[in-house]
Amino acid sequence: MISLVLLGILVLVLVLGLQTGSSDISWNEILGILAGAENSNRLIVIDLRLSRVLLALCTGAVLTLSGFFMQVLIRNPLADPYIMGVTAGAGLGVNLLILGLIPIGVYSMFTLPLFAGLGAALSLFLVMLMGFRAFYEDNSRLLIAGVAVSAMFTAATGLLIYTQAQDDQIRQMVFWSFGSLDKGNWESVRVCSIVLLVGWSSGILLHRRLDVLGLGDIEAQSLGMNVIRMKIGLLILASLIVGATVAFTGPIGFVGMMIPHFSRSFFGGLHLKNIVFGTLLGGIYLALCDLLGRWILPPAGLPIGIVTAILGVPFFLYLLFKKQSYL
Repeated sequence: MISLVLLGILVLVLVLGLQTGSSDISWNEILGILAGAENSNRLIVIDLRLSRVLLALCTGAVLTLSGFFMQVLIRNPLADPYIMGVTAGAGLGVNLLILGLIPIGVYSMFTLPLFAGLGAALSLFLVMLMGFRAFYEDNSRLLIAGVAVSAMFTAATGLLIYTQAQDDQIRQMVFWSFGSLDKGNWESVRVCSIVLLVGWSSGILLHRRLDVLGLGDIEAQSLGMNVIRMKIGLLILASLIVGATVAFTGPIGFVGMMIPHFSRSFFGGLHLKNIVFGTLLGGIYLALCDLLGRWILPPAGLPIGIVTAILGVPFFLYLLFKKQSYL
């Protein structure tokens, strides 16, 4: 029943996304364009609005998926790519490219997500290095290490802006830091779709191992799992898929923290259903946030990173002060 409701909401989000914008285009005209009819508004409907909605769906799904991975390995409902420093590391990789400090001969659609993914992986490597002993003793220390690494990478980015950036580069870097879907195009949709497929397929293949890991480190080890190797693999996978995605959108916080929590409430604690339906829920949520931002401040809209922060901070505080175990 819930899955049918989600599909219905998905259709509604697509309809609203195609109709929302500075140009007033009738639904009959939109249907004709989707059917292949030539129209002067085809560029707006297909290349601007449809690609934007699909990018929001893919990005929300990837952030939710990485939230599942991080929360099960840290066993803390506050863990998400934004708080763990993944997006800050991705931002450093993106900004180094914007400043031209990384010499690249030929750019392709994979160049930006590649270096963003490497920056995100570097941040997770530092988190693991700082909190390695916490893999068995105290998983919450990994969360604290993530906050520290995020602050460090944010400071490094600020230093680069202050000392290296020109006026146009400052605008690019600051705009990216807000988190936005305005740069969405079919190239970014293709890359993010590939990234989502890789992460989603990996989650499906590992869903039983994730369930075992959710029992606790000692229990998982007693059942024959190499806990450290599993956790390192999840951290690497989560950092790469998030880095490759936020390369196009900028940092979007709290999605990977909030949506896994709601998904477990709807679908239970087993990861198979959460990965299948929870990622869809995350995509829908981010697309709705984008619509909300465009309705609040038309026609350009609020950057989506601001909208998710406004909605996410109260939920973060709720979880922070709620005295209840994670699983």
